[in-house]
Amino acid sequence: MESIKQQIVRQKLTIIKELVTKDKNGDKFIIVNRDKNRNFMLEYGLLTNDIKDIILNLEVDDYYRGPEEDDAGFEGEIWIFTPTFQSIKLYIKIRLANNTVVICISIHEYGNFI
Repeated sequence: MESIKQQIVRQKLTIIKELVTKDKNGDKFIIVNRDKNRNFMLEYGLLTNDIKDIILNLEVDDYYRGPEEDDAGFEGEIWIFTPTFQSIKLYIKIRLANNTVVICISIHEYGNFI
């Protein structure tokens, strides 16, 4: 039986995945243009659709932390996941803005907090 926390994470993942799936023009899913995100994507030859696939494959067991307030003051909840991708542990920080937009703030190797 799932804990309350696991149920909440599952519900949020369902919302996140629905938004990512519905995104057609960058209106439901955004990757923040940061050096560590670009470097990760370049190193592994990943495109936006590949990042979407990683997020669509997130499971409750990948949950690390959240929900948290955005320390930058933006609206929405911060959710952090640490899935494995190609034998590499990742750090994915997502802002779920009013359950209408998924903003990938960070995606890179776990521990690579440059």
